[in-house]
Amino acid sequence: MENKHTLLAEHLASGYDQKTILHDIHLEIPQNKISVIIGANGCGKSTLLKTLAKLIKPTNGEVLLDGKSISKIPPKKLAQILGVLPQSPIVPDGIKVSDLIGRGRFPHQSLFSGWSKKDYAAVAEAMETMNVTEFADLDIDELSGGQRQRVWIAMALAQQTDILFLDEPTTFLDITYQVEILDLLTDLNRKHGTTIVMVLHDINLSARYADYIYAIKEGHLVAEGAPNEVIDTDLIKDIFQMDSIVMQDPISKTPLVVPIGRHHNG
Repeated sequence: MENKHTLLAEHLASGYDQKTILHDIHLEIPQNKISVIIGANGCGKSTLLKTLAKLIKPTNGEVLLDGKSISKIPPKKLAQILGVLPQSPIVPDGIKVSDLIGRGRFPHQSLFSGWSKKDYAAVAEAMETMNVTEFADLDIDELSGGQRQRVWIAMALAQQTDILFLDEPTTFLDITYQVEILDLLTDLNRKHGTTIVMVLHDINLSARYADYIYAIKEGHLVAEGAPNEVIDTDLIKDIFQMDSIVMQDPISKTPLVVPIGRHHNG
């Protein structure tokens, strides 16, 4: 399934509390692909994601969805095209898994209409995609961190948007859950053509799962392209201030970054 929506940023600057974090960003998100934003802590990765998703208002420039500024698109209309999973979503007290996932249908419902067959089907498919159907009647508080993260992503999937933003969806999860979440998002991308944009901390998982990489340094976009094109020792030194060697991942054939450090370089 093809996603026909275009999303691009022109002269984008934004930040918090009168402090500019992003500087003059120009980019166009590849359609139907998985894009990952990488960079050191505090470089502006999450700020970029939030600005693209209309969670932060830019101080300069604009984000254009299908050629129209997202600032001029009504929130409910935007939420039918663009879904966002923030880094630390707030869990409502005592809410069941199925009810939380059902909140993803809000942009598609009118004030006076009840739940349609399409709403129920969307929630069921989202639960099945993220392997959380068995938890439907459980309280969200009863789940482990990895299970809870799958539920949050299922809520975003129930929204059935063509573009999905995720801010560090694998943070605080062990490696098994990280790979599982990224595999499930890859399934979603391949099955539905969903354009996915993520912030990830792990450079090697980023290289393995991304079709396209955006490298941020001190609020500037310093490199973009396919992982094999942009990830090398010079880039890692530039954005992470770290010496490394870059070899080919034997599994995925993508770049594999090996830190050198001070104690194991003999």
